[in-house]
Amino acid sequence: MSAFESVTKLVREWQPRLLPTELKYRDSLCALLRERLRDAKVETEYRHSGTTIDIYVKLPGFFGSSEVFIELKRNLLHKAQLDRLVGQIESLQPRKNAIVVVLCGEANPALVARFKEKYKTVDGALLLDGEPMALVVKKGAEKSAKA
Repeated sequence: MSAFESVTKLVREWQPRLLPTELKYRDSLCALLRERLRDAKVETEYRHSGTTIDIYVKLPGFFGSSEVFIELKRNLLHKAQLDRLVGQIESLQPRKNAIVVVLCGEANPALVARFKEKYKTVDGALLLDGEPMALVVKKGAEKSAKA
């Protein structure tokens, strides 16, 4: 199983409690990944091509290692936040790298839909020129933005 498949499965299973900051969510997810992917290299604040990734996972495999970048966002409520997220994803070179985007807290459904539209949703999975991307919306993140 590739790092993308393993990480996506674990992120979908992850059940964080309501946490006050994005860093707390990141640390909680990172702890789960380290616990369940014992052979993997799991790093936070990983530098890649001039940008910083929330969580980086490199998993050894039979034919070589595979890697995935995780970008985590808490409370995606405003268009400016979506624009920043899209900019961060683009800097990760999504046509070359597997990426898992995790939304925690509250999320504006219209912004989530825009994100999915930009990255061409296919049966809940996102694909860019054959490279996988996943969007995982955690419980509580499906609430609409407050007016």
